[in-house]
Amino acid sequence: MAQAGVIVMICVSITAPAIVISPSIPYFKAEQLLIPVVLAVYVWLLLAGVARGIRLNGLFLVALIYCICISISIAYGAIILGHPVDVRDYYDLPKVWLHVAFFTIAYEAELSESGLRRLLAWFSVAALLVCFYAWAQFFNLGFTYKLNPYYSSGGQIDLALQYARRVYGTVGNANALGALMTWCVVIFMLAIVMRIGNRVHYSLVAFACLVTLIMTGSRYGIVTLTIGLLLIFAPTSLASRRNLPKLALAILLIPMVVWTYLAVAGSNARTIQRYQTLSNPLQVDSLRERLDQLFPIAWADFSKSPIVGHGPGKSFLWGGAGRGTYIDSEYLAVLRELGILGFLAYLAYYLYPLYLIRKGLRAARCLDPRLPANRMVLQATFIMGVLALIMNLGMGTFGTPFLNGFLWLWLGVGARAAMTARNLLSLSNASLSETRPLVTQKLSAT
Repeated sequence: MAQAGVIVMICVSITAPAIVISPSIPYFKAEQLLIPVVLAVYVWLLLAGVARGIRLNGLFLVALIYCICISISIAYGAIILGHPVDVRDYYDLPKVWLHVAFFTIAYEAELSESGLRRLLAWFSVAALLVCFYAWAQFFNLGFTYKLNPYYSSGGQIDLALQYARRVYGTVGNANALGALMTWCVVIFMLAIVMRIGNRVHYSLVAFACLVTLIMTGSRYGIVTLTIGLLLIFAPTSLASRRNLPKLALAILLIPMVVWTYLAVAGSNARTIQRYQTLSNPLQVDSLRERLDQLFPIAWADFSKSPIVGHGPGKSFLWGGAGRGTYIDSEYLAVLRELGILGFLAYLAYYLYPLYLIRKGLRAARCLDPRLPANRMVLQATFIMGVLALIMNLGMGTFGTPFLNGFLWLWLGVGARAAMTARNLLSLSNASLSETRPLVTQKLSAT
């Protein structure tokens, strides 16, 4: 039941639209509303004696520290700096626990080897649905005009779709869809490389995600995808025959990606124009706008209160000249709002799962090639976490509700796979230590 719940939440996180309960409160994602349902079922099973108690993990401590940092920043901004406090500033306090909830639900579900394979199979269906809807937007199919209001973030997102056919699919933003498709390509490419499930099916899904990524017109998505593919294939060594198929796949992948890029981007003049600006990346219009106009304002705010920041400041930081525009760098946004102390707690949300997954990767290297789905998930989630840290330089994954449920569910799955690998290694070492004295006794007797 727990495994089915995680699979449903991951698939729903990328397919279901945001839900508006009241205009006076922020919208909710469907996977967020599933958290109370999961909690209610868990309490029922716990009272029935079927489920065991939830064990606290390090992310609970991280969230507690982050909440304290937000509270200090709000108080400092209001009392010392004299900023007005908006009721929306307090929304950030419960929001930081959503990441913990997603991570813990996936971590405690303890997906087995077959459960991981089942997750990958169902997730491939959800990814194809996202791609189909994005393609329908790209080709201006009629039914998208009825569904777009449920998925769009509004404003320039719809204008970009009409003007430049920058699709946003089911995640409300073209750059967010680019990030999602980058992670999807990484997941399914690793499934192909490590021979998990139907390789033909996952090849088609990976190709569909690649096409969708190019349709977003996200230059940042192209850059992060390149880094992700390098992280998959860079460890390949010519010295090992076992890695030769990986190297051959990497070589074949290059012309396929180039052909897809030329075929899809070339079909839309505005899309190809966006990508052509990457020939001189430091002069890209959006980058220059941020470096020359937005970032200096945010950095000046940070310099005035570098330790604890100004608080969320919905009235101060998002009002006034030059402050009403999103600066597109989550790192700089967190530094401005919460200072260095809050920024360190924010980083811990990523570093703690990556630390666990990294330990699992080390354990998996010492084992025979058992549990291949576990090994694939370990490598995929580690790359997803690293790419998220890179993405946060020019966008955001922590404060974006279209991405954080999906990302922290997968990080929880990866952390549990790491625990499985470490436990298996411990059992192997224990068995080896028990057999060594017996072998020694037999040798001495002979």
